[in-house]
Amino acid sequence: MATDRTFIRKESAVYAQVLLEATQAAGTTFEVAGQLDGAYEIIRGNIELRTTLLDRMIPIETRIAIINEVFEGFDPVLLAVLDVMLKRDQLMILGKVTETFTNLAEDALKAVFIDVTTVVALDDALRSKIKEKYSAQFGRDVLLREHIDPAIVGGIILSAHGISIDASITTQLEKARHALSQSR
Repeated sequence: MATDRTFIRKESAVYAQVLLEATQAAGTTFEVAGQLDGAYEIIRGNIELRTTLLDRMIPIETRIAIINEVFEGFDPVLLAVLDVMLKRDQLMILGKVTETFTNLAEDALKAVFIDVTTVVALDDALRSKIKEKYSAQFGRDVLLREHIDPAIVGGIILSAHGISIDASITTQLEKARHALSQSR
């Protein structure tokens, strides 16, 4: 089993390093980090898509066409890496590739990536406040990946390095509902 983990770590590092070198040359490292994270979340969260992409009975050309259609508009270098991973039957290590690339990209940019989810776009004042607070906490520059999600109703969700702060109205209402149901 250690050999499998070692193999996965090595293969992930190769994909991540190739992607980093290509994106650094193009000046798109931060953007591609967000796209890669998004691609991983879409594939991980959609069982039908994931099953189709991993199904060896479906011709590789068809699976590559699906990847290119689903992620149309993504950086061509990222699409090329996903295509190679499909051809080599290694799409199942995409999570590790994403994690490794994010770490390499943060080191290369000397920054921490923070995902910020709100109902409406952040204004400059709030954006600056978040960057200032977390820059002091992490001791590095902060780059925000901003997401809009009307489902959270209001508030904000921040996440970085596997730590999430959920101050969304939806979560607060759910906690209140749970507390009320327990008090009966």
